[in-house]
Order: sequence, then structure tokens, then C-alpha cells
Amino acid sequence: MQEALAALFYLSLIIIVHTYAMVIFESLSLRDSLWLTIVSITTVGYGDFSAQTDGGRFSTTLLIFLGGIFVLGKIAGDFIDFRANRREGKKTGHWSYSRMKNHIVIIGSKSDSEQHLLRLVSECERNQETSGQEIVLVTDSFGTALPYSLQQQHIKFVNGRGSDPVFLEQAGVSNADIIILLAWDESDNFSDGHAFDVINRIREMGSTAKIVAECVDVKNRKRLESSGASLTIRPVRAYPEMIIGGLLNPGSIAILENLFTASGESIFIEEKQHTGSWAEIVFNSVSNDMGVPIAYRSAETGETVTSPAGSAQINADAIFVLRSE
Repeated sequence: MQEALAALFYLSLIIIVHTYAMVIFESLSLRDSLWLTIVSITTVGYGDFSAQTDGGRFSTTLLIFLGGIFVLGKIAGDFIDFRANRREGKKTGHWSYSRMKNHIVIIGSKSDSEQHLLRLVSECERNQETSGQEIVLVTDSFGTALPYSLQQQHIKFVNGRGSDPVFLEQAGVSNADIIILLAWDESDNFSDGHAFDVINRIREMGSTAKIVAECVDVKNRKRLESSGASLTIRPVRAYPEMIIGGLLNPGSIAILENLFTASGESIFIEEKQHTGSWAEIVFNSVSNDMGVPIAYRSAETGETVTSPAGSAQINADAIFVLRSE
């Protein structure tokens, strides 16, 4: 950047000097002198004006050599180098996105899975509330470049660990809208300490983003929330969709986790014939404290149908109900 500014300064100086040289040697107006300078330095040469005196010709020769060939050539070369360095920096994860705003930052784990991240990024794009937001991924799990499938998602890449404030700043956490902090090791309670440290760093950097943090030990949830986490969730690598669902639908995460862990509520199957409207079946089940029906199995096709309309007339040989054990 400094070299480019210096080149622009010298170029401007050369243009000013030559313009006034044309005023002095060629007795042209300031407007015509500037025009002659511009068409000469860019080697366009329309021919409507040209230097006639020895001083004017000498000045123009110096202008073309110093300005047109040397300085402009250097500026063009620096610009090409900048574009190449930027492209390489973005590809290898060494580019800064600190000026980005209202984006999503995903802070990776000790060993990130390509498929897990792909599904998480796809879920961000699928939901209307997060669709279209830029995504910056902070991870050092993939070496010098992201896998091709993640590159196809057009996400930004920061090659480093989220516990390092340098990489957090590079990802632009201060201006992010949502930050997703994956558990460093989903099988080690120590990961919660790592999460606590990262959340504190993010808040100290002035971030007001919604922070979703994976918590390995349920006893550490309040500690993470007191440090600044907006939502804590158990690591469920098979279903990254839970992260976005829990963020966009506050309170739903407790229901989902109960189902996954079979603590609290569970899904039971009642294998007997059920006919009539879905609303009637739900009403009868709830009235008799049998649980809340959430799906049924069609007696004709054997297909499981979830969340049918209340007016739907069904013929089921089993229904699935949600109830406490």
C-alpha cells in the first residue's frame, strides 16, 4: 500500500511539473497543457497538440519515460501483484475480513469434519433469517486450503485457531452478527474451558453478536452463558442443523436435546389402528394423557408422515407420540 501511494505521489508530481512546463515552453493554456500531459503520459497521442520547442520536447520525453513507462508500469505491476496476493491470501486463509459487517463466524474445533461444516453452512443458507449472510470459517484443520466442497460454498477462510485473538480479529468478530463456537473436543470437558476463554475474548473485543457455544458438560452451561454466550448446546456432530434451529427458535433446543438424550420426553410408538381426522386423534390422545401425537404410519403405504394438517383424514396402523417416561 505504501509503495502504491508513493508511486501515485511521484506520478502526480510529474504531471504537475510537465503541465507547467507546457505553459512556459509552449505558451499553452493551463487546460490545454494538462490535456497534452495526459494524452502524452498515457501514450494516446491524439495529435491535436504537440510540443514544438526544444524545452517542450525534452520535457515530454522525460514525461513519457519517467511517468508513462516507469511509474505507470510500476503501478500496474503493483496492482497485479496485489490482486494475486489477495487471491492467494484468501485461498490459504491469510486474508483479513476485519472490516466485514453483519456476517456469520464459525470457530472450528480441534479436528473439523468437512461434512459437518458443509451441512452447517448449508443450514445457514437454507434458513430465511440467515440466508445470504457472508460466512467466515476460522479453522486450522485443513492445511493450506479448504476442501473443494467448502470452497464451492463461497465461504471466507481464516487459517488459525479461534483461541488466538489475532485470528478472531482477522475474522471480524467485532462486527459479526452471529458467532458459532464449536466444542474444541466434543468428548472432553476441558473444551468448556476453551469455550469460556474464547467467549471472553470475543466480548472484550466489543462484539455484540449472538454467540452459540457448544457445551460438553451440562454443568458448565450457566458459566458459559454468564461469560457472554447467547445459547449453549450439546455437541451433536451428526445434526449440525440443531445449532441454527436452536438459535432461530429460542427454547426449542431443550426439546431437541431431551429427544436425543432420552432424558425427560421420548418418542413412543402406539401400534394400533387409528382412523379419522388428525385433530381428533391428537385431541383423544392428549385428553387421555397418552402423550402428544407428532406423526403416524400409513396403513396403506407404511410411510411415516410427520406433522399432518389437523383436517387431514388418515388411516394409520401406528402413531408416534411424545411423552414423558
